[in-house]
Amino acid sequence: MKYIIQSFVLTMGLLIASCSSLLDIEPRQSIDSSVALTTREGINAAVTSVYTYLKAQVTYGRDLIAIAEALADETQIINRAGGRYVSEGQNVINNHFLGWPTYYTAINEINLILEALPTSPFSEAERASIEGEIKFLRALNYFNLARVFAFDPKVAIASLNKGGVPIMTTGIKTPEQVQYPTRASVADVYSLIYQDLTTAVAKAPATGGPNRATKAAALALFARVALYNEDFPNAIKYATEALAAGVGRFVGNTDYVAAWRSNTHPESIFEVLFQTRQESLGVNNSIQTAYTTIESVAQANSLAALRPTPLPPANGYGGIVPTTAFLNLHQTGDVRRQLYQLGLNRSNSTVIECTKFLGKSGVIYMDNVPVIRISELYLIRAEAQARSNGDLAQALADVNMIRTRAGLTAATGLTNAQLQAEIVLQRRLELAFEGHRWFDLKRRGQDVIKATGNVTYGDTRILAPIPNSEILANKNLAQNSGY
Repeated sequence: MKYIIQSFVLTMGLLIASCSSLLDIEPRQSIDSSVALTTREGINAAVTSVYTYLKAQVTYGRDLIAIAEALADETQIINRAGGRYVSEGQNVINNHFLGWPTYYTAINEINLILEALPTSPFSEAERASIEGEIKFLRALNYFNLARVFAFDPKVAIASLNKGGVPIMTTGIKTPEQVQYPTRASVADVYSLIYQDLTTAVAKAPATGGPNRATKAAALALFARVALYNEDFPNAIKYATEALAAGVGRFVGNTDYVAAWRSNTHPESIFEVLFQTRQESLGVNNSIQTAYTTIESVAQANSLAALRPTPLPPANGYGGIVPTTAFLNLHQTGDVRRQLYQLGLNRSNSTVIECTKFLGKSGVIYMDNVPVIRISELYLIRAEAQARSNGDLAQALADVNMIRTRAGLTAATGLTNAQLQAEIVLQRRLELAFEGHRWFDLKRRGQDVIKATGNVTYGDTRILAPIPNSEILANKNLAQNSGY
């Protein structure tokens, strides 16, 4: 299949590639033919290589964060970036998420590692640890594939539903092994994700992180997946266990902004690590430049304290910025509002921008990306309790953890409907510009209401199109409706 054969190569030919348009991911950790997947060094290098796919522009390097926000309803596009993000901000058809071949190349590499483990020179305990780690990564890749290209569980529109995504659990080494699968059902895709996360919870390392998969990361991802699946008991269970796992800490009010100025966010249970200049996606493609014109934490601090005249030159585009309506959701005294400040002048435009990503590693355009953090787990558990009409006192306590930390008074006397609305509001405020809002609307079957034109649930533009090259290469693969 085209997405399986060409984007990633183990130099002894373990993995072949086929699609000439596949994203080139740097830095590429190639594996010398003398070690391959028969040695400790080869397998360790292959596991490290799997993480590089999370740094790609089409995944957490930018699109799963910034394009997710552009597609949703809390941002506006300032056309000072050479037209970048305008089509996504206006939800123009075919301007959506990409990444299909990147996800499947990573999955194929994972499958090859899993097949090599039983005869590898590792101890049984080491094999189990590696299996847990890479099954977390396979679950994450399949989860992202499903939420980008398919309807979420419980909210599919039957007349438009083409299924989930193809399930591949066998590694492809040669062209002769290429398969042409159909799209599995969404239920079957989630069943595989559950299986992989169950293994990850049991076998992934108990310590480490947040930039490597751990048991805590697996528990946290399981909580999120269960919430999307409207499996509220498991969302509650795994959120609770992840909060007790000891990876990441809930930051307080006084260090909330500072947490977003730290290279590694202290709340991160799992985050994508960028550590070499070669991994920077640069001025044209990084999250930082999508969100802000500001160069660094130091510059943001100086601008917040006293805006100099004249302003220094802009170093990013700042094309995806908050709407006034979103900013107005912040009550007086909400510490989270401090993360939005006036940027620099670009194209005769100075606007309020999000400063969650500011080259905090010390290198411009290169930020670690929190994927799952502690605050989300409180909100997952609160939503699951409220929507299942479970322990409403616990749900209120959890949402008040987020409110009071932000500097707001604790909410009291809420009905279930009011509680659910408050949880939705706090998710919007707490997780803004982290790539959640589009997917939150989608998983709940809600319309996207925005000034540039609404996207009603069931509109073609709710789902990303499968690349046409894949449809042409695999006659068994059904395209999403409307494309």
